[in-house]
Amino acid sequence: MKIELDENDTWQNSYYVFELTPSDGTKYTVQVTPALYGGLNVIVNERSLFRWHGGTDLKFLCGCDNEYTKIATIKIMQHHDRRMIEIEGMKE
Repeated sequence: MKIELDENDTWQNSYYVFELTPSDGTKYTVQVTPALYGGLNVIVNERSLFRWHGGTDLKFLCGCDNEYTKIATIKIMQHHDRRMIEIEGMKE
């Protein structure tokens, strides 16, 4: 997995560029921001919007509803959660 990361101070606001391995070469650009009523809004390739509540709880909201994108988004968000826990641990 190749990752470019640009982090804000607020742990939930993140921007990632992912290429999953193995893959068909598709790259995923993902923007993560807090959702108004809980969870995180996840914008994928500026074409799909999901709401993430952790684990495999990913709800499609609008845009392109593609099963491969959904699977990749779950993997990316699981990485996001691990990364944010790691960052929080470094602050202590």
